[in-house]
Amino acid sequence: MEPKLEHDPKVEQTDHPNRQFDQTDTGGPKINVVTGMLLGALVGGLLALLSSSNREQTKQSFSSAKSSVGGMVNEVKQDPAGKASQVIEQVKTASGKIQEVSTDVQNVYEKVVGEVDTVKEDVNKIVETAQEAKSDLQDIGEKVVEAKDTALGQETTENDSSTDQTK
Repeated sequence: MEPKLEHDPKVEQTDHPNRQFDQTDTGGPKINVVTGMLLGALVGGLLALLSSSNREQTKQSFSSAKSSVGGMVNEVKQDPAGKASQVIEQVKTASGKIQEVSTDVQNVYEKVVGEVDTVKEDVNKIVETAQEAKSDLQDIGEKVVEAKDTALGQETTENDSSTDQTK
């Protein structure tokens, strides 16, 4: 017999089999999911820049973004009130469309839920009908056995019919 260790993982596993994936405190630095994703994106971006074609495309993208932002800044400087009203109007239009989409999604959801409820009711009715049919068929089977025994001239007692049913 082996001596029992104070923190034997095998013993803890057998004591709590569903806790096999619980994380234990390793004492190391803790990195949350967002930090891990940002680090992964940074490393991936740096690896992608190793290719000269990717570097060239990135430079072009940054320069076009810079020029478009510069153009936008110039437009805002020339007519700040007009740009502000234009942005406000675009936001209002977008929010109206979002409201329409939200209403449509709600209607579809309600329709689907209603259909699911109808299907559930239909399935329950089918199950009830099948159970009734099964019971009726059992009764018919018993009557057929009785009719056969009567036709053959065999009288059955309650014990004989109960043993026939268990067969």
